[in-house]
Amino acid sequence: MAALLSLNYNLTACAGAEVHLKQDGSYDVRLVKLSLNKKLIQIGDKKRYSGSSSKIVSDNLIEPLAITITGKGVLIKKTNRLEIISEGSLQHLFPTFKLAEFYIQHFPAGEHSYIAIIRKEIADTVIEAFKKQGVDVFMLSLGPFVVDQVIPQINSYEGVLKFDGHQVALNTEKDWASYMYDADVKSTFPLKIDIEKMPEEFLVAYATAFQFILNDKLDLIEVASGQISEQLSELMAKQKFKKYGAAALFFFFGLLMLNFLVLSAYNSNNQELMSKAGQQSYIYENRQKLEEEVKGKENLVKKLGWNKGYSYAYLCDQIGSSVPKEVLLDELLINSLSGGSTGVVKETQPETGHLIIKGQTSSIYAINEWIYNLQQKGWVKNVQLEKYTADDQKQAQVFTISLKY
Repeated sequence: MAALLSLNYNLTACAGAEVHLKQDGSYDVRLVKLSLNKKLIQIGDKKRYSGSSSKIVSDNLIEPLAITITGKGVLIKKTNRLEIISEGSLQHLFPTFKLAEFYIQHFPAGEHSYIAIIRKEIADTVIEAFKKQGVDVFMLSLGPFVVDQVIPQINSYEGVLKFDGHQVALNTEKDWASYMYDADVKSTFPLKIDIEKMPEEFLVAYATAFQFILNDKLDLIEVASGQISEQLSELMAKQKFKKYGAAALFFFFGLLMLNFLVLSAYNSNNQELMSKAGQQSYIYENRQKLEEEVKGKENLVKKLGWNKGYSYAYLCDQIGSSVPKEVLLDELLINSLSGGSTGVVKETQPETGHLIIKGQTSSIYAINEWIYNLQQKGWVKNVQLEKYTADDQKQAQVFTISLKY
């Protein structure tokens, strides 16, 4: 396990393969799988296959694949650094070749450039061999130059890197000063990627996978092919869609859950308020019923002649004992019947708490003093002189007093 702290990548798993073309036309395939776990790149399975193109891999490969072709058919030239790659700028290196028939890879290294080419039909045959087994190739590199992507991770010494027949001399800036291939060249010490041992025959495959999984963060070392680049762009777009689609799905799921919780809370509060409103409505209705019942009972009490707790004898005694000697009573009405304005009694209902006193007197002063004395009694609420006039027939002054208790 091991590798590199990652930031935010589109690929979470991939595979890289070195396809070494042998002189007899067979393939030697070295394959390495990588995956991202949190912020670490993990090195997975490392497998090696040999044989014809009919069985270029022997297991079901579900990860997207990048390949590097080495061996027979790959031609490498070193030249002074080139800024522009075109048929004209490469004419001095390949004067007799029709470059339109080749895949071209440019690897700048300090003051030099390494140009690797391969015939399109050879590379396409390899890509087609993978495709027939259901594996699409999204990136193509040539030669060992992709290893430059992982040199900072390798425990190389003395400025020389040897692995699986390749020998690279590095200058002080870690640029490739020279390169050569000899099948007998082997590393003099075990190679390690950080702290994990890496068999030298899998180094190119690992570097291929490493460049692929970080393709949006690195300067790629790959052939210039519009078709392959378009396939990689489509893959990255799909990965980005899955990534942000999943994020959007989780976001909207969280939003939906939040809405559900808020709605549940509001619904619960609404149910509680409805319950309280129902209780208040019930109380209000009961209150109305009680008020109606009270009014009905009050009316019934009035009809029965309730006199607010005072007996008629008591009232008569109180009035009679307070009459001045100048006053002669003619009439005393207690709780007289109330009627309409026409005098017609609409309903036989006593007007409780009301006395009407009628009589005659020879002195208005006696009447005023009597009214004053009545107002001093605790059971009397109000006393008014409603009528005071002369009666020639009786040759006296007649009066009417209204008393409420």
